[in-house]
Amino acid sequence: MIPARFTAGSLPRQLLAMAGASGAGQLALFLVDILTLTYVAMLHDQTLLAAVGLAKTLVFVNAAFASGVVIAGGVVLSERIGRHAGQRRGRLVSHLLVLALAIAAGVALLELLCVAPVSRWLGADTQAFAQAQHFIWLALPASVLQAGMQMCAQLLKAQGLVRLALVLLLCGAGSLALADPLLIFACGLGLDGAALAYALSSLLSLLVGLVLVKRHIGLSLPRSARLLALHMGRTLRVALPVMLGNLAMPVGITCLMLTMAAQGAAALAGMTVVDRVLQLAYCVFFALPGALVPVLAQNIGAGCDVRAARAIVISRRLVLLYGVAVWLLLIVCGPAIADHFELVDSGRAVFLAMCHYGAGFWLLAGLDFVAQATFLTIGRAWWVPTLGWLRGTLGSVPFVLVGARYGGAPGALVGMWCGNGLVAVAAVWLAARQARAFFALRRAMFNDRKEAYVHD
Repeated sequence: MIPARFTAGSLPRQLLAMAGASGAGQLALFLVDILTLTYVAMLHDQTLLAAVGLAKTLVFVNAAFASGVVIAGGVVLSERIGRHAGQRRGRLVSHLLVLALAIAAGVALLELLCVAPVSRWLGADTQAFAQAQHFIWLALPASVLQAGMQMCAQLLKAQGLVRLALVLLLCGAGSLALADPLLIFACGLGLDGAALAYALSSLLSLLVGLVLVKRHIGLSLPRSARLLALHMGRTLRVALPVMLGNLAMPVGITCLMLTMAAQGAAALAGMTVVDRVLQLAYCVFFALPGALVPVLAQNIGAGCDVRAARAIVISRRLVLLYGVAVWLLLIVCGPAIADHFELVDSGRAVFLAMCHYGAGFWLLAGLDFVAQATFLTIGRAWWVPTLGWLRGTLGSVPFVLVGARYGGAPGALVGMWCGNGLVAVAAVWLAARQARAFFALRRAMFNDRKEAYVHD
């Protein structure tokens, strides 16, 4: 029987390990992505850089769908482990991998069929689209392999094998970091080399992931269509809300970028640096739902409700400690970072607004991620897209427009964070209320069963 590792031991240590490993994996993938852009920039052709940007946008859309299945897979497997239900676990793992690959493949196929009109809608010119075609035709199929690798990593985290999950993520990032310069420069393949490196890295990391999952959790070939449909139905009940929630994200960002574009090139340059620094500084926050979900789901599956509720409280405290530390660091280092990127005028004002005010709002964003993990594990998954679309529309668009009118480019950015912060406060309050009701209902059901047993 595979042990439920998160139902005993130090919760703070387990949560730190999960968040740290997930954040480190996110950071490694992000840095390698930046490295790929750097290598392509060294080819001294702006159309190649634009082509990579176009392809990465399509890969991001695929990843947004795949992440829903990955997080849902973690919920389903963790609950099974918490209940000590060892039968057919190998089949469940296989079915989760099949579902992740199937959804990623379906989205990739749809994108390939629609790549020309989508490219025009995104503003790519004819030359950039021509350069991007080969890259896209290699990168999108490779994103399917990436979805399988991410599912393998999440399954390992659900089992409590945090270090192995991190090793898997670093294997993908490291192989891409090595293959990029070799194929782009040494083999003289240019942009095609970057795409081929991404494909080979994705294939290698997926194979490593399958070996680790087979060895430490178990895999078996799907043989029952009924069981496959049952497992997929349970997973999609969590996955579909996450996917719909992820689709809301670009709405507010698009409004912000259009507003920034109207403020001039300096504001856009500042926003570009803000985007990169946020991804770097808050990689732990972005990794929180995938890291927290296995801990909560395993304890809920095992009936350790007090421990699950305590995990939520500890996660909030860790978010506040990490967020305050990053905020202070940005206040101190903000001017130096702005100087390094040679930001001037409105661009510098936008970046320093992020350092002084935006980092404070990101404390609320971190708590919002904890709320999302709570919703997903207590059977309230549809609150995730509801709040996500509220955040992306009413919580973004009017605040961006009002902020831009009265505060220019920095006002637009701070305005968006104000709106997002209000939605985050609502999400945290609602998650706390729903969690209390959920655990109270489970206590009542347990007491009723206990009373019935005593009478019998």
